[in-house]
Amino acid sequence: MPARATPADVPPGRAPSYPLTARIHAGDTAAFSTFYEAWFDRLVAMARLLTRRDETFCLDVVQECLLRVVRKMPALASEDAVAAWLVRTILRAAADRLRADKRRLAREDVAATLRPPAHPASDDAALDAEERTWLRHRLADLPEGDRRLLLARFGDGDSLAAVGERFGITGDAAHGRIRRLILRLKDAARGAFDA
Repeated sequence: MPARATPADVPPGRAPSYPLTARIHAGDTAAFSTFYEAWFDRLVAMARLLTRRDETFCLDVVQECLLRVVRKMPALASEDAVAAWLVRTILRAAADRLRADKRRLAREDVAATLRPPAHPASDDAALDAEERTWLRHRLADLPEGDRRLLLARFGDGDSLAAVGERFGITGDAAHGRIRRLILRLKDAARGAFDA
């Protein structure tokens, strides 16, 4: 790319993409497909330039940016306006992803320090069985959606992002809901077992 090229430069042989924005805003999937082909490589390059991260990370950022195109892109009047909107959107998507990665690493560090030994020695096997029975009953008492959310995360072993996608929410929202459910169960367990 020449030194003076901007993200708004239309590659040779391609039509400007700003006329597509009104159609995308109206839900036209064919317009989005054309827009995607016109901008995908440039968005990946922008993500790499902004984050200096690996391809997988950049592709995730671009995916989030393109989801925002589908959900939020307004009808724009020029190629420069499209480029400016996309630069702001990819910056936000990259910042959100970097923050999410930072939070995930912090959670993993905390979880590693709180993880019990691989083979805990139990002086009272009957109490362990009672606790497991108590937990099964509490899980059965949860609303169906909450129970399915916990089972997707811990029973199926899905990532938070996968759980969120399955339930139509973000990975961060899934994490928040799961965390609140666990805290409620812990509080109830303290009351039941004087832990």
